[in-house]
Amino acid sequence: MLISFLKQFNIDFCAVCDNNITDIVFLMPYYPFENYDKNCARIDSFYIASNSLYKKVKVIEKKAIESGFEIVKRPLHLKKIAQKGGLGSVLDNMLLANKNYGTKVTLQGFSVKGQFEYISDGIVNKICDSCHRCDIACPNNALCKGEFTREKCIRHKQDFAKEYYSIVGSRVLGCEECQNVCPYNSHIEKIKMPDNIAEIFDIQNIFNMIRSGKRCMAPISDLIGSNMARPTFIFNLVINSLLASNNYEYTDIIKSFVNSNNEDIKAKVQFYLDCVNKIK
Repeated sequence: MLISFLKQFNIDFCAVCDNNITDIVFLMPYYPFENYDKNCARIDSFYIASNSLYKKVKVIEKKAIESGFEIVKRPLHLKKIAQKGGLGSVLDNMLLANKNYGTKVTLQGFSVKGQFEYISDGIVNKICDSCHRCDIACPNNALCKGEFTREKCIRHKQDFAKEYYSIVGSRVLGCEECQNVCPYNSHIEKIKMPDNIAEIFDIQNIFNMIRSGKRCMAPISDLIGSNMARPTFIFNLVINSLLASNNYEYTDIIKSFVNSNNEDIKAKVQFYLDCVNKIK
């Protein structure tokens, strides 16, 4: 009954039972962006796909309740469940690889009471032991012979964007270097960022939205989620990227935030100006 209910939504999924509770994980593929415009913040398409799937799964969860299924609230280890349910294999870089979509996938899920099972066919033959391309490609040596050091991962460091990390380069949110060299992604098409998204992610436009307050961040929030689209967080990420890529084109705009009511933003402006003065 549950499986037929889930199939109507045309999203890849698996269902794994554990002590009369079934964990359901949904998988959605995405196309990575390439050739970002010069004035466009480099934000990986993963975050747009992740937010899109999150919204879809929330709708499915609501309809599941309406259909009489009892939702069980508990933490889900999405990748582990996805692997157990056949959606893919967890690689040494801690990413899930699906046989059709490579590692360019995002996951969401929820649990229901009862015993149901649906095993997918997305498992891949793991070749990490004889590959190690991601070890070489990682910009900050977070990967080494099957070991992943989360604290070194650029994506992890971006979560603490208040601090400055020169290693981020032009990246604003995301990295994907390990995915770019992964053999499982050799068939994945890359696309140009759509114009409507590039317009939203235009760096000057982002600064304008931040200046206007959280409510004006809605266009970014709609794309990557409200948790990511926090003015201070995005401001820190953009400043980090501009400094790391030696892009001082927006200095006058950044200076205009020096009297911001947000103390964290003011502190970041001062940090930026100090860095620029050192270069001079």
